[in-house]
Amino acid sequence: MGAEGRLSHTPFRTKADIVHHLERRVLDREFVVGEKLPSERDLCLQYAVSRPVIREALAGLVERGLIDVFAGRGSFVRAVTTDDLAQSLTRVATRAGITSRDLVSARVMLECTAAEMAATRQNVQDIDDIFAALELHEAAHSLAERARTDLVFHEAVAVASGNPVIALMFGSIRSQVHALMLRSHSDRKVRRLGDPLHQQIAEGIRDSDPVAARAAMSEHLQLALNLFGKDLDRPLAEMLESRGLGSSPPLRTTELI
Repeated sequence: MGAEGRLSHTPFRTKADIVHHLERRVLDREFVVGEKLPSERDLCLQYAVSRPVIREALAGLVERGLIDVFAGRGSFVRAVTTDDLAQSLTRVATRAGITSRDLVSARVMLECTAAEMAATRQNVQDIDDIFAALELHEAAHSLAERARTDLVFHEAVAVASGNPVIALMFGSIRSQVHALMLRSHSDRKVRRLGDPLHQQIAEGIRDSDPVAARAAMSEHLQLALNLFGKDLDRPLAEMLESRGLGSSPPLRTTELI
């Protein structure tokens, strides 16, 4: 039985009812990523409502990050990206006053495991991506370039773990990690001690040495605990402001699901 037949016996009294039902159809993969939804006219017939109601319902799906609407082309199911989580978490992190200490502690748990798993897994393409990111980072000159390419390197390690949850978790804190990297690369001592450890992390992964990869990542991340001083316990936004650092959005490097 088609969608029209299924919907004819279901009352949809409000825009919220329609949004909820369309959301379920997307989440249940009735419409897959990249697929075009039925036209506004067809949706009007399916839900027995006017076109303005359907347009409002589609706008609700856009707000939820489920579809993209293109004028003259229609509505299409969009892929889920790490940016979806990152945007929500950034708002929460700002309100919660998350500090560098909070973030470093979480990163040690997440990224040390990622480095260890990447060294064990040994995916050739992922290792190539790690060394390509390292090369980009070593060629960077400005503060903005150093912070952004540093982020690309660490995200490549998270992806190389082979665990999509680890990659997704790292992606969700990308904006906060980027703030830490701006702080680190604005400090000559932190940069001098921290940058060489990228090479050690990459080599440990390439050489199938999970102990070395984990140790190098741990030493690298914990530099902040030893060298950030008072900045360690300031909320991230306050820390950046106190040092006159901007917080331009980080590069979008991966797409998940």
